[in-house]
Amino acid sequence: MTVRRRRWPFARWRPLANPFVLHRPVALVVRADPALSVQTLIEAARPSTERLHLRNLFMEGRRYYIQPRATGFRLTSDTRQVWGGRRRRTGVAAAVFGEVSTLEGDESITAIRLTTRIHAPYILSSFLIPAFIGSIIASLPWATPVRALLIALLFALSWFGHWVNAALQVSEMIYFVRKALEHFPPVEVGTLPASVPHVVNKPRDDFRTEWQKFYDEHAG
Repeated sequence: MTVRRRRWPFARWRPLANPFVLHRPVALVVRADPALSVQTLIEAARPSTERLHLRNLFMEGRRYYIQPRATGFRLTSDTRQVWGGRRRRTGVAAAVFGEVSTLEGDESITAIRLTTRIHAPYILSSFLIPAFIGSIIASLPWATPVRALLIALLFALSWFGHWVNAALQVSEMIYFVRKALEHFPPVEVGTLPASVPHVVNKPRDDFRTEWQKFYDEHAG
């Protein structure tokens, strides 16, 4: 299996740049047909003694739920709650969407593009407690700037805590997909040779000069 990641310049500030994006898109290339790839994920989501190499994926009572879709699959996850009994489980905080396609000219190689999305009811629930406590703070005989600052801080901390929890859940699900498909033979992803027509291998600082030269040559 070959893994490719897309760079995102705002990765460190992802919560501020886009609060609904939890993880950068991930591209996987698997030497297997799409049906086999999705079926492998469905089987790996079921704990079994025949797949002990995947036992670390189910630590702390974690479970995975895969829903096949027309273009791929939807993956969600939850864990067992520390309190409240063994049957009580945490809610779904986010989902991973897998877009499955075959490479052109080779039906035995599958490309899987993983994107993430936060669960809307989960992120909205982060405002319930701050709204209740904020109503109490608003009724206190304190200065208006102090009350406004405390209320805003409550909402920000609650939202950030929920976002981090959703991001951790997404990371576990992406790791699950990688681990479940890692036994497939690797795929060599082609790279551009050192010299290719119409491709200029120049430092970034020389790009403007090369572009102006190209424009001047074709201006006539």
